[in-house]
Amino acid sequence: MEKHGGKSGSFIGRHRWRTNNADQSPGRSSFSPRLHHKSPHPVPHAAGDSESSDDLNDPPPDVDDNILNHDRIFSELDGFMDELSSSINDKTTPPELPDVIHTFSTVIHSKTTKSAARNVDILISDHHEAADDTFLFESVRRLCNLKSALDEYDNASDQVDKLLHRVMKFMQEHLRAILLDSSTAPPATAAEPKLKAISSKHFSFKTERCPAPEPPPPAAKADEDYPGFSNEKVNRMNKIVTTMISAGYRHECSNVYSMARGNALYEQLRRLDFEKLNAEDVHKFNWETLEADVSRWIRIIKHCSRFLIPAERNLGDTVFSHHIPIFRGLFINLVRSVITWLLDYAAAVAMTKRSAERLFKFLDMYEALQGLDKEMSDKHESSCNNDLNAEISSVAERIGEGAVSMFGDLESSIRNDAAKSHVPGGAVHPLTRYVLNYLKYACEYGDTLEQIFQQNAKLNQPAANSLENMEMDMEKSPLAAQILSVMSLLDGNLAVKSTLYKDPALRNIFLMNNGRYILQKVKGSDEIKKLMGDNWCRRRSSEVRHYHKSYQRETWARLLQCITQEGIQVNGKVNKQVLKERFKNFNSMFDEIHKIQSAWVVSEEQLLSELRASISAVVIPAYRSFVGRYRHHFEAGKSMDKYIKYQPEDIEALIETLFEGNPPPSMSRKRF
Repeated sequence: MEKHGGKSGSFIGRHRWRTNNADQSPGRSSFSPRLHHKSPHPVPHAAGDSESSDDLNDPPPDVDDNILNHDRIFSELDGFMDELSSSINDKTTPPELPDVIHTFSTVIHSKTTKSAARNVDILISDHHEAADDTFLFESVRRLCNLKSALDEYDNASDQVDKLLHRVMKFMQEHLRAILLDSSTAPPATAAEPKLKAISSKHFSFKTERCPAPEPPPPAAKADEDYPGFSNEKVNRMNKIVTTMISAGYRHECSNVYSMARGNALYEQLRRLDFEKLNAEDVHKFNWETLEADVSRWIRIIKHCSRFLIPAERNLGDTVFSHHIPIFRGLFINLVRSVITWLLDYAAAVAMTKRSAERLFKFLDMYEALQGLDKEMSDKHESSCNNDLNAEISSVAERIGEGAVSMFGDLESSIRNDAAKSHVPGGAVHPLTRYVLNYLKYACEYGDTLEQIFQQNAKLNQPAANSLENMEMDMEKSPLAAQILSVMSLLDGNLAVKSTLYKDPALRNIFLMNNGRYILQKVKGSDEIKKLMGDNWCRRRSSEVRHYHKSYQRETWARLLQCITQEGIQVNGKVNKQVLKERFKNFNSMFDEIHKIQSAWVVSEEQLLSELRASISAVVIPAYRSFVGRYRHHFEAGKSMDKYIKYQPEDIEALIETLFEGNPPPSMSRKRF
């Protein structure tokens, strides 16, 4: 009897079981020692396949896989395996394989050869033939089951192994083609990546025992974001990965995925000038040059935390949805080189010279590392991941220590700012502006600084006196205590600087200007105000009012003594000589005050308005009353102009020119 029926025969006739072979002797068991038959007709191998031709790989010339019923092939294979599993024959004698296995082999060769010969663009197309995919995925499950069944017989599964290897190699190259088609991946001919991904070796055919592949996940949602891949490609990769790992080809699958995604990840980082970051160069540059690199580092870290790493994890979690633990190891190895490179750079920056001006870049670096640590720790829990998070936390702590040190440098700069010369006009001192602006920007990082100070045991303790009568919330907040310490040092420094002014009135103007500036800056910053509290603001307002009153007492109270009515009348009559002296003294003193205090400075508009209004409220009514009471004692004309030099309106107008930091204007007089 022929081994293969003619073309006109039935399907079953062409693929009948070998138990009906005419060469079989009457007493021979249905499972013959013959493992396979020989056929002189070879079948083409897939491109690059170096496997030698053997009986199982040589298809009969009359098999056309386009007309074969795949379901019938699978049905007969399942029937053979059922027969095999129920056999009680000697397990040392290999069974004779039925013709359907040879046909099965032929179809696999045909489909893998045809697909491999296609253009790569067609191979990875979303419209790739679904029937071919389904047949190959189902074939792997049958091959694994057949291999498991034949493993009980000596050397019986060798040919099945080779066929399984062929399908796995095809799937491996298919997976590689899809991965390299990502819009974020470099060309297939690109040089080896600088990231240390899992090394690629020659394709190995070491397999594990094949469990049945798990079913693929449901189709990915259309709104999910995968880096450069459509949902169709992601679903196809999932099927390939699930099938390969289930068939025991975890190493090959992992290698392809790691190398392709490592190249893609590096290409994305290269676009952000990742290569320009070099820890060895950090100490070669001054801070002005280094600052640009630090900004680039921050941008890269944030991009990794917010986009690259989540997208890479999302892709891998879907592709390896049935083997998440495997992907977790791949993921950590994939991002480790990137993160280690970035951490080395940050550690080098942390060792540079520290100064108060660098605080904000250090805080940006600390926040970027915190974001990276959170992104890496939220999703994966493994020993490898814990080690990486420990490295991130260690570098973040060093950056945090630098930030604490820089706050200490701010206090040192206040202590060392010696009182050498006064600021002209009693204006706000540059040190006051610098410190308050520094604190304002620092408090925009309030939560970060609070965390840093809490984590560092060596806080700069504020002076004991500065803690008196402070609210409980101050004591509970390390940052508030730190800012209070800075404020206390600044107040002490300003008090010393005020002694440079010999005029007590100008000394009070200086303290009032600086105190008001500090108060307004605190009120204008929600972050600082929340830390300092309303009671602190009320106390500061009270201090400013005290300086205001002291100034008025030193200047305008003395002026008003010139126009007091005491001593002008003697025995009920006005002593004109005394009256004349009073007007002369008033005019002279006012001229001197105006000349000097016009050059003084009050730059805060509200304070300037309040100050002028308060002066007018004290001086103008008293002067108007004095002039109105005694002007008739002077003759109209030169005599009156000589002593009553200013009208009340003139005085009021001149008061409005005080504290502008300009030379006094000409003092015009108005006649009655």
